[in-house]
Amino acid sequence: MTTPVPPAAGDAPPGPASPVDPLSRPLAVGGLQLGRRLFMAPMAGITTPAFRRSVRRWGAGLVFTEMISAYGVHYGNRRTLGYFVHGEDEHPLGFQLFGADADVLADAAGRAVAAGADLVDLNMACPVRKVVKTGAGAALLADPHRAAAITAAVVAAVGDAAPGRGVPVTVKIRSGLREGDGLGLGVAPRLVAAGAAAVCIHPRSAAQLYRGRADHSVTFALASGSPVPVIASGDVDGREAALRLLDGGAAAVMLARGAVGAPWLFAQVLGADEPAAAEKLAEVRRFATEVLEMLGTRAVGHLRQFWPRFRRRGALDRALALQLMQARDEAGVRSLLGL
Repeated sequence: MTTPVPPAAGDAPPGPASPVDPLSRPLAVGGLQLGRRLFMAPMAGITTPAFRRSVRRWGAGLVFTEMISAYGVHYGNRRTLGYFVHGEDEHPLGFQLFGADADVLADAAGRAVAAGADLVDLNMACPVRKVVKTGAGAALLADPHRAAAITAAVVAAVGDAAPGRGVPVTVKIRSGLREGDGLGLGVAPRLVAAGAAAVCIHPRSAAQLYRGRADHSVTFALASGSPVPVIASGDVDGREAALRLLDGGAAAVMLARGAVGAPWLFAQVLGADEPAAAEKLAEVRRFATEVLEMLGTRAVGHLRQFWPRFRRRGALDRALALQLMQARDEAGVRSLLGL
């Protein structure tokens, strides 16, 4: 029988995973000590507090907020500031910010740290058109001077050596804007020189979006010459894939879309067996309860993206998943799940 994985060394209390397991060896990212090398990637519309707590239960060593607009934080937008809400059981917790203005990002980072961030991650990877056209996200790969200036400004404001409570500043990048352009490998050393404590790479081009396969030869090339940890993201669908990335030089790996609807994938990557259907359903019920409590009237719509994924991963049968998709209100969801 599989059970959720307790926190690792560096969290509290210590977990049972073998210290010789490469994924369970401690890792320092700047001044932040992490107990596992298996992280949850930030995902817009997905990585809410309920989702973060869910993957933490199954072994994630570091979790992230959704991608947060630095401009929204800077100007005090109420909805944007809502992304700062989190629980003590979510730490260590990274806040991911995006934007194209160094001063605005530095200010937003300061507010994130004041709100409880253990790490600030700068998104220079998002390929979505509405983000890229503002000069943010993956667009910064083609502007290494600005990318480095942003990193330096945020590091100066909140980095490990900053006055007050400093935290590591990391950067997430793609391999480039188009396949083979090499922009990611070109900009990464400048980000490190500007003070980035780690670089996370999703080795697809922005033009690929999420199509095709991640080219982790780019990850290995970056890791081979990097003085800071390189975190690998993309197509990590099981333990074998994760270990292969560590063997190739990555310091840690991230799970992303593969864990949506299957938070127990973290435990499986750490070496556990696949949980029984009853255990999966119990996690679905706990996750849904937390979403309903936090999002209120918005919860039913938010949960609809998860029901088909839970069905595909064996947590819901087809009939129940269909009924949940058709549920119109909170009471309907609670009744169907027996909450």
